Amino acid sequence: MSTVQFGGVISGLNTQGIIDAMVAVKKQPLTDLQNKEASLTAQKVAYAQVGTALDDLVTKVRSFTVASAGAGRLGTSADSAVFTAAAATNAVVSQYQISVDRLATATRATSTGAIGAAVTDTSQTLQSLNLPGSITAGQISTIVDGAIVHYTVGDPATTTMDQLMAGLGQAIQDRLVASDPTATVTVSVVGNRLQLVLSGATAAHTLSFGAASDSSNALGMLGIANSSATMAVNGPPLVGATNLGVARMTGALDNAGLSGLTSTQAGTLTINGVDIAYDTTVDSLSTIISRINNSSAGVISSVDRTNDQLVLTRKDTGAVAMDIEDTIGSLGAALKLAPGTTNAQKIGDTAKVTVDGRSIISISNAVSNAIDGVTINLVKQSPLGLPQTLTVGVDQTAVTAAINSFITSFNSLGDTLDKLTAMKPGEAGGKAGSSGPLASDSTVRSLFLSLRETLFQSSGSGTLNSLGALGLSTGAVGAVAGSTDRLQLDTTKLTAALNADANQVASLLDSSTGPISAILSQLKTFEDPANTNAYIQAHATGLSSEISALQRQELDRQEMVNNYQAAIEAQYAAMEATLARLQAQSSQIASILGYPTSSSSGGGLGRSSTNG
Repeated sequence: MSTVQFGGVISGLNTQGIIDAMVAVKKQPLTDLQNKEASLTAQKVAYAQVGTALDDLVTKVRSFTVASAGAGRLGTSADSAVFTAAAATNAVVSQYQISVDRLATATRATSTGAIGAAVTDTSQTLQSLNLPGSITAGQISTIVDGAIVHYTVGDPATTTMDQLMAGLGQAIQDRLVASDPTATVTVSVVGNRLQLVLSGATAAHTLSFGAASDSSNALGMLGIANSSATMAVNGPPLVGATNLGVARMTGALDNAGLSGLTSTQAGTLTINGVDIAYDTTVDSLSTIISRINNSSAGVISSVDRTNDQLVLTRKDTGAVAMDIEDTIGSLGAALKLAPGTTNAQKIGDTAKVTVDGRSIISISNAVSNAIDGVTINLVKQSPLGLPQTLTVGVDQTAVTAAINSFITSFNSLGDTLDKLTAMKPGEAGGKAGSSGPLASDSTVRSLFLSLRETLFQSSGSGTLNSLGALGLSTGAVGAVAGSTDRLQLDTTKLTAALNADANQVASLLDSSTGPISAILSQLKTFEDPANTNAYIQAHATGLSSEISALQRQELDRQEMVNNYQAAIEAQYAAMEATLARLQAQSSQIASILGYPTSSSSGGGLGRSSTNG
């Protein structure tokens, strides 16, 4: 549209207003097309909203019909600390007496001895020993008969184990002699563990190790942190809880302190037929453990730091041995796992349960071969061998949740349909009425009522032959008008129906039988993304075609309006130009004839006037 403005400067006419009025008349058909497009677009959006609500309802229907809601079973143990249970839909509703006689265990392979080199030369520096970790310099504390004694550990790179043991022992002894002058404390390494002996004392003394102010970790590395003892003359010594010399977890295996290890760059430890490759000049013990755990050997590897042993545990249970072989190299032997034999292994055991007097053996603690459709998960042996009750019943919670989910979706569909098909009449005083975008679609207006009629149809015989018998309704009889058009669930009635005949309930809620099947079929005729002939899809396609056709007409009509406006603007511009020339000529003639001229404020050609 032109942006040129015409004010009738010469003619005195409101040419812009005239042009706008003429264009508005010419544009009315375009406005009608645009209004129609807006209406069709609103309908298309509305059908999409109905489709979304229908899709949600289909999902809710399938979510419990496919799972055979109503046939769901729940296993309940009288003592879940002994066993729990899970029941499938084919499990028979009943009660069983179960005792757990034995749990299934996994085979475990444990190093036949400590795998690291024992501390024998205590003249070495703390840094050079194969201790469980690196000792740090700083203060450590001992509480002797209630009085705290501090000792400072020197630089681990220069302080020897002998110096640490002598200094700690002297600090304790210095405190003891104040009350027991003949008491002597000796700290040494015996059997790869720290040992503290009290001799020459005349009374018993209490010792405990560690304080909040300690800055060195030496007590922990020596295996006596947080330990305490009452020691008497000739009494047992205080012994550290962990080995001092242990296998190093970091650094190359060649330097891990493993005795009997053959250095190789291409070693292979085979566990249960799976090869674990290693390079003793590069790989650490920590790397080997991770490699085993990430393999398909079916075992979990870990380190018992207290006893300095490697432990392999099968992931499955039962009396199944591990096959451990040194295919290349001697890592298995160095780890003392007795390759090629079961000497390092404690073979696992099977589980044993008694069900109603029948003895059942299982390789797993998840016993699925005792009761059809039921898996019993064993937790521990039955106290005193006494049986506990297992009840297999209907999973009423799951059924109730599924139906409530369906009801919510069904009622939401009703809300959507009411909004989109609403028709509000006009009111007195000239106030116009209004209507929803789908108010003229009788099929959509009647959809909710049609679905409700299908939902409550009877299926089969007997008392449980409709969803109404399960507690589904549109409200109590005699309820306030307008309050009974949405679904409700009487859970007490549903529970009674499930207890009376769970299989019949399952049939009513199954997607291949009963009213739910009919609802599903009816929904698919209205909304089915895979079917272009479904009601919603067909209308959406038709509306899209109509809207596209209207948009093409609008473009053509807009071009006509633009051309028309340009033409009349040109005509009025030409008129103003002509009037301007005539006015100029009139003024010129008047001037030649000697007549004075004046311009009329009303526009038009100028007039001359004379005096006398």
